[in-house]
Amino acid sequence: MLVDTAKPSSSATIVEFIAQAKTRESAMFTEAEGKSLLSAFGIDTPQGVEIAVGEELPGHLREPLVVKAISTTLVHKSDAGGVRVGVTRAELNEVAAQMRESLADFGHKLDGLLVEEMVPAGHEIIVGAVRAPGLGWTVMVGLGGVLVEVFEDVAFGLAPLSENQIRDMLAELRGMKVLNGARGGVKADIDALVVLISRLAGPAGLLASLPEDVTEIDLNPVIVSDTRAVAVDARFVVGEVEAKPAAAIEAKPTDFAPLFTPRRIAVLGASGKRPNLANRFIRNILAGGFDGTIIPVNPTTAVIEGLPAVASLAEVTEPIDYAFVALPAARVAEALGAGAGRVRFAQVVSSGFSEIEEGVELEAQLVSTVRESGIRLIGPNCLGTHASAGKLSFVPEAPLTPGTTAVVSQSGGLSVDILRVGASSGIDFHSVVSIGNSADVSAAELVSSHLGNDEVHVIGLYLESLSIAREVLDVLDAAETRKPVVLLAGGRTSGGSRAATSHTGALAGNHRLWPAIARQAGITLVDSLADFATALHALSTVDLGVKPNGNEAVLFGNGGGASVLGADALDRQGISTTPLPESVIAELESLEVPPGNGFHNPIDVPAGTLAVKSGGVAGDILKVVLAGSEPAVLITHLNVGIIQRNLGATHGDVTGTIIDSIAAARDESHSNTHQLLVLKSDGSAGTGDMVKAYAQRARAIGIPVFGAFEDAALASRAVLEQSKQIHQASLGADGRQ
Repeated sequence: MLVDTAKPSSSATIVEFIAQAKTRESAMFTEAEGKSLLSAFGIDTPQGVEIAVGEELPGHLREPLVVKAISTTLVHKSDAGGVRVGVTRAELNEVAAQMRESLADFGHKLDGLLVEEMVPAGHEIIVGAVRAPGLGWTVMVGLGGVLVEVFEDVAFGLAPLSENQIRDMLAELRGMKVLNGARGGVKADIDALVVLISRLAGPAGLLASLPEDVTEIDLNPVIVSDTRAVAVDARFVVGEVEAKPAAAIEAKPTDFAPLFTPRRIAVLGASGKRPNLANRFIRNILAGGFDGTIIPVNPTTAVIEGLPAVASLAEVTEPIDYAFVALPAARVAEALGAGAGRVRFAQVVSSGFSEIEEGVELEAQLVSTVRESGIRLIGPNCLGTHASAGKLSFVPEAPLTPGTTAVVSQSGGLSVDILRVGASSGIDFHSVVSIGNSADVSAAELVSSHLGNDEVHVIGLYLESLSIAREVLDVLDAAETRKPVVLLAGGRTSGGSRAATSHTGALAGNHRLWPAIARQAGITLVDSLADFATALHALSTVDLGVKPNGNEAVLFGNGGGASVLGADALDRQGISTTPLPESVIAELESLEVPPGNGFHNPIDVPAGTLAVKSGGVAGDILKVVLAGSEPAVLITHLNVGIIQRNLGATHGDVTGTIIDSIAAARDESHSNTHQLLVLKSDGSAGTGDMVKAYAQRARAIGIPVFGAFEDAALASRAVLEQSKQIHQASLGADGRQ
């Protein structure tokens, strides 16, 4: 019986296709079935029909033809000799006989033929999608055919995808130069390819209409010529539908202000005999200056840490803003249930919940209890919340200077490091929340709260779960307000790829999905805790009202070799240091300074030049640069030890004057350039102290400071990425849409 591959299919037909696929060993739609779905959504496919062996071919198909074997057990047709191209009508029966024999050698039976018109030559592209738990459809595009296995030149995104997001994915491919007609090749119709992917993975695309039984799709190859993009092969794989957990009671929208500025804190788990984690928490907040009410809860002790205790939360009559809970897991739900209607937030630091198999039911009971009691739960299996303005912290000798950087961390231990490393990097924190298992309050919910909080300017995330990252992406995608977001992701190795029928499923490893989420969400992704602190420090210090253009940087400072290394570091972050305009160079050369300067970019000046005006010449130089050019970033680098050792006795505080003068040049120029500073030490104790003092001086006037070019380069990337996101959003033209 003839089956037209271009015939549109209804939802009932899709269900029928799924039922048929489940009876086949391959668990796949036939190619004709898959292509009929593609055609129904406006995706270009070759003219073709599915026929029985020996059946007469309709006359409307034009030669040359492509003949493909149909078999219920066959997955990779080419490997078993199941594809022939350039076939004529007269050759059809002979080709069918050869295919029958070839398939038999591989243990397959030939059930029929798919005969199609050949598509004109073009570039081979793979477009695919695979369902991932907690992520939905992850979409892949890359160089297709056999090249996908050889080069793995692919990019991922999460459906639904806008056309701009699809173009961002394509821009990541190394093969884009080939698609754009490199070395006289055919220039691919990129617009047609974008339309094809959009009709598959856009908001109203095919993926959105498919039942959950369909788990993997490969269109490989899609032939992209100079006029069209055609899916010449289609593989739809059916799998088992994963059982979903019972829907939890939805939490009501929450005002998080009492969490960050609590006035009444209950502590469950502190001992009157043997100090433990809960006792240390009480000591920490008392030492940090918390001046609200602390209520220890212990059924057997009347006084803990010098404070009157109560036996149960049931005895508390005033509302509790925050409860710190360090009880054995089995006792937590009952203890919190006693505070129904009186506790706003409870942070359960106890472990023994869903992070282990035996604790899954305990966590479910805990969530049910807090939801019924009107309590918002943070954790369990975490360390606590740090809120500078509220004098609340789980860390001894915590840095409590209120700031504008808010961090959400899945890891408790790492949240301690974030506070310590961040503070030493010059970050003043609004808050750091350790969410652990995030059984109730989620990272996405906290991000949403921070977006609406005027006290928070920069958001940092440490996440280990791709599904949680997907929730954050959705929040950012829907948000009216845009703020800088930096992500440090755990588990970014190539692990996570799975055995899959499709190329897309096999290639969808964590190392590809984390960057895809970051790109799509407009988040800056970093690789280490040090980089995390570096990016957050830069973003919390610079004026994000500055609107830089392009990806150009100017380097200014002393030390030619240092300038070369700085340019290399910037290049690794995708930031270039092209020469300044000739007019700017000429004006710089006309300044009254000693000889031996290099003014092209990097601007390399010896110590003798920096001595002019006791360092004030730096401002003169930068005013010329900013008047005649507009780099996105200007990085000044100074070897503090050399400058102060050689010039301090005769010219005074040269380094300090330079810092003040570059700030003055910045303010007077009103340019769209971000200013950063690298202060290098020679390792001596005296120089280290000077660097620290100068760094504080610079940060106080809005210039972030770093100890190495690599840090300044990464910070530059973060600042430029996030500045772009903010200003596109402010124009109502968010690049993620």
